[in-house]
Amino acid sequence: MKVVITPVGTSLFTNGSETNNRIQTGFGRIEGKPASEWANNIRYIDQLKKESENFINTHGISASAELQSTAVIRDKLDDNMIVYLLASDTIASRLAAEILRDRINRPYSVLGNQITAKFNANPAAVGIDVIRNLQVEDAVSFSREGMPKLFQRINYIKDWEAGGNQNLAINITGGYGATLPYLTIFAQLEDVPLYYNFEDATALITIPQVPLTINWELIERYAGVISQLDEGNGLGVWRQFRDANWDAVEKLAPFIYVDNVQNDGFLSPMGEIFWNDYLKGHFIVDLSPPDGHTRQFQTSDINSAIRELYSSLHDALSPDYLTPTSCYKRLRKLGHNHDLNHTGQVRGQDIFIFKSTDHQQMRLMYTFVVNGRTITRITIFDINGHLNNQGYIAWKQLFENPSAINNFGTRTFDVS
Repeated sequence: MKVVITPVGTSLFTNGSETNNRIQTGFGRIEGKPASEWANNIRYIDQLKKESENFINTHGISASAELQSTAVIRDKLDDNMIVYLLASDTIASRLAAEILRDRINRPYSVLGNQITAKFNANPAAVGIDVIRNLQVEDAVSFSREGMPKLFQRINYIKDWEAGGNQNLAINITGGYGATLPYLTIFAQLEDVPLYYNFEDATALITIPQVPLTINWELIERYAGVISQLDEGNGLGVWRQFRDANWDAVEKLAPFIYVDNVQNDGFLSPMGEIFWNDYLKGHFIVDLSPPDGHTRQFQTSDINSAIRELYSSLHDALSPDYLTPTSCYKRLRKLGHNHDLNHTGQVRGQDIFIFKSTDHQQMRLMYTFVVNGRTITRITIFDINGHLNNQGYIAWKQLFENPSAINNFGTRTFDVS
C-alpha cells in the first residue's frame, strides 16, 4: 500500500471554465475567497459542485491535474494507493478536494478500485486537511502559520498513516504553486519521492533524491536562538531580540521571516524545514534559573538525569509509540508510583514529574513531543532555579494553579 500526498489546486474549475459558462460563472463567484466564508457561499458552491461533477463525467481523468497525475502514478507504482488530498485555505481548493474525494471513492471510479482518497474538512477534527492560512493574501500568515501547518500535516501522515517515508510520495502536479520550492527541499531531506505530471501527458517526472550533505554546525551553535524563534520571541520585541542575538540573526537570515510592521520575527518556511529535521536527533530542554540563583545540582547531574528520563520514556513508549495523545494516556496508566508519573500529572496539561533513581532522587517536571516513532522534544521545567525538594514543593503547587507555567528559557540537549 502506497500513500500519496496530493495538494489540490483549482484545475478542475479552470479546465471546466474553458467549455462550460456555468462553471466559469460559479468559479468566479468563489475564486480567492477564504475557506472561512464557506457557509456564506453555499448556493454558489452547490451549483459549481453539480456542474463540476458533470464535467468529470464527460472528461474523465483529464478533468483535473490531480486526477490525471494520480492515474499516471497509479500505473507507475502498480499498487494499491491511499491519496491524501490537502487543500489551501480557500473555498475553491476545499470544494475541489471534496469533489475529487467523492469521485475517487465512488464505486466504478474513474481511477479504478485500487485507489482510496481521504480528505477531512471538519474544523473540529484533529487531522483537518484544509491548511489554515495557506493562502496568498497575507504573506506573514502564510509563513508563520500556513507552511508550518502544512509540514505538520504532512509529517503526521508520513509517520502515523504511511508508517515512515518508505511508503510515501508527494504529488506536486496540482496544488498551490507557492509551496512547491519548500516541498521540494522538504522531500529531499525526508528522502520522499516527488512526482510531477504534465497535464494531458502520460509521462511522469520523478524528482530524484540528491545525495545531500548538510552541515548542521550552524544550527547546533544557535539552536537556542532558533528554538526561541520557533516558539515566538514575542510580538513587538523583534528589534530587541535581534540586537541581543545579532551574530546568530545575521548568520541565520534565510531561516528568519521578519514582519517589520508588527516588529516581529519567527522561523521562515525554510527555517521550519531544517529545524524540524534537526529535532529528529536532538530535543530542546527548558532550564531557566533566574539570574543570581545557584542550582542544587551540577549541570552534569542534570544532564545525566535527563538522559535517564529519556531512556525510561523511550522504553515505556516503545516499540509502537502510538499517537501523541496515546503516549500521554499510556503514561497516565502507569500509576502515581511509577518514576515517569511520580505523583501524577499537572491538572489539565500533559505535564508529568519524573523521579530519578540514579541521581539523588532528583525530580524533573517534564512534557514531551513525539513525531512518528521518535521523541523529538522534551521540556524540563525549572522553578526558582532549583532542582531539589524545595523546587519540587513549588512544582506541586502547580497542581492547583497550572497557569503558573510560563516564561522558560531554552537550550539544546543532544540525545542522538
